Amino acid sequence: MSNIKNLQLSEQDITEILLPWSLDNPTVKPTNQGTVNTTFFVEAPVQGKFVFKIYDDTTTTAQINYEHLLLEHLQSCHLSFAVPTPVPSNSGETLITINKNDKILRVALLPFISGQTAECENILHIGAAGSALGELHNALAKFDTYSKLSQLPTWGNLENIHHLVAPLEVPRILGLEYSQKQRIIKSLTELIEVAPDLYKTLPIQTTHADYLCPNVLISENRVVGILDFEFATYDLRLLDYVAALDHFTRPPKQVPKKERIEAFSAGYAKHLSLSQLEIEELTLTWRLQQASCIVYWTGWFIEKKVTHQNVLDGVIKMLQLEDWLKENTTFLT
Repeated sequence: MSNIKNLQLSEQDITEILLPWSLDNPTVKPTNQGTVNTTFFVEAPVQGKFVFKIYDDTTTTAQINYEHLLLEHLQSCHLSFAVPTPVPSNSGETLITINKNDKILRVALLPFISGQTAECENILHIGAAGSALGELHNALAKFDTYSKLSQLPTWGNLENIHHLVAPLEVPRILGLEYSQKQRIIKSLTELIEVAPDLYKTLPIQTTHADYLCPNVLISENRVVGILDFEFATYDLRLLDYVAALDHFTRPPKQVPKKERIEAFSAGYAKHLSLSQLEIEELTLTWRLQQASCIVYWTGWFIEKKVTHQNVLDGVIKMLQLEDWLKENTTFLT
């Protein structure tokens, strides 16, 4: 297959690729969004608005099919917000493989969901995002309950989350200064050792694994849509929670804001309560989540998907959080 980021497609090309959906006189324009896949806005006078997605080669077909099955499940759960369940083509398929200009493409058509991107500095948005995640987790818990379908490794398995990176090689790959190197190696070594116990004792279920502001759509201070389930997998529920908590409560280059944590947690609790053991292991799991990001982003750095500075900023963020957690364990528990 081809590298879609280097793919040049005209509006006429996209219109021809859309033929399996029989849209009437569609207009097409790029979304200029997303770091992995290529997407276009599509509007047809009769059928309405859609998002057309061309999947990147790094995503396996099995993972795409898993994502589509998950979205169909969520559609059946009658959630208070929308999810982008793929639109079946004329043949009934949601994933189409097509040869265009001697390039093999895997494509899907998704409904357009109207709403504004959630704002991390808006306390009402933070509370709404927490509430929606609690509702989402309840629905996700009923999908693939024995992990027979999931394709991606668990994010807490640091030694297997990116095939190009051994965790303890991260400092060397990034060329970290001595003090950072020592702290990162110490933290990674500890987390690799304790992670298996977390997976033995904490609740595991299907998770979103990319619950960020760009993937949460808001209208009138409530969540109306949740997007991008391409990283969904069977994992620690708490890992998904702290990943979202980190994103929604930490301003750039700063530590978490307590009032944001309280808003997000209160929203989540409207639908779901963390277990006592999850509360006790929250700080450790938060550290594990940050470490998984560093290892994965280092792989992306090797693949030239992010810059060296992007990953270095993540390292600083991880170490900053570890210092903050030592001082605020009581607040979190």
